[in-house]
Amino acid sequence: MWKIPEDKSRLGVYAKNAKKAAFFQIAIGIIAIVYPLLSGKLTLVFLSLLFLASGFVLGYFTYITQSKDTQVIRKSILLVLLAFLMNMSTFIGVLSLGILLGIYFFGDAIINTQLSKHLKHDAAKYWLLAAIVALILGIFVLLYLPHSMIHLLGAFIGITYLFNALALYKTSEVFKMEEKA
Repeated sequence: MWKIPEDKSRLGVYAKNAKKAAFFQIAIGIIAIVYPLLSGKLTLVFLSLLFLASGFVLGYFTYITQSKDTQVIRKSILLVLLAFLMNMSTFIGVLSLGILLGIYFFGDAIINTQLSKHLKHDAAKYWLLAAIVALILGIFVLLYLPHSMIHLLGAFIGITYLFNALALYKTSEVFKMEEKA
């Protein structure tokens, strides 16, 4: 459980920065909902670049350590190939993105549930609401994976950003009140 520090002056800094982060997340969420195709494609490109970088870094470290482990070499090659396939084939990209986002939504739901249980103030219910939304989106993505609907995945990213931003904003409001007390 989080303990509010004795020195309440730090809470104001957190509240101010959390409020800015919440507004930034709201902007990203609205953009992702209004332009879901752009959001989905940008997420796909970003994820494929992460896979590409991971594959090259893993291959490089395998090379400099002169490892003869074929599993590591295969994993490096697989990451690089997956990065290229995600950009060449929308189907493979959306499938990969959908599975990873489904896992992300479940993780987000678990983390937000834990946050809501440990917070002892009014903002806890907003973290629980964000957890429920993330869980519903995760179930939808994994059960009804929209293979060719990258715009739905982009919209889901926007929706989860909006609800997380709402919870973050409410938490910053609580901490602002705590600082004054």
